[in-house]
Amino acid sequence: MKKIFLLALLSFLCYTNSMAKGIPVPYCSKCEYITIVADLPDSSDFYSEEYKGYMDIGYKYNQFWLVWLPIWNSDGEYCLTINGQDVYFDITSAELKKIAKTYNIELPSNPIPLWDKIGGKVIIGLLIAFAIWFYFIKGKKESKKEDEEEEDDLEVNKN
Repeated sequence: MKKIFLLALLSFLCYTNSMAKGIPVPYCSKCEYITIVADLPDSSDFYSEEYKGYMDIGYKYNQFWLVWLPIWNSDGEYCLTINGQDVYFDITSAELKKIAKTYNIELPSNPIPLWDKIGGKVIIGLLIAFAIWFYFIKGKKESKKEDEEEEDDLEVNKN
């Protein structure tokens, strides 16, 4: 009972008019990310005068994240990118195959980093599992304990 009272008091003290409008939850529905898949040789064939850098093979994809946890990836495609810059150049699959064959590069089918693939899903799954465990298992144990204490109090009062 004390915990509930303290939680209610804390909630009341922290309540402001801005919270009445709703707390903004950080999310991004069409964030674009580029990850480098393979390094290409630093030659004039792969140098960009406009961006002053050498290109590498990259993978561009959109991501939906909620509270900075990646949830879903979509629209992935290979491209050429410059390391350290937020720029990419479209490339056809024929050109990509030619470059990969010429420089003996093996391209993975899904080069998205592991955290972006499953990281957020694992954490959200664990949070849901913990919430279910806490609500059902721990809540039932506490209610049984309270029931036993009430029965003990009733027996003491009868005597």
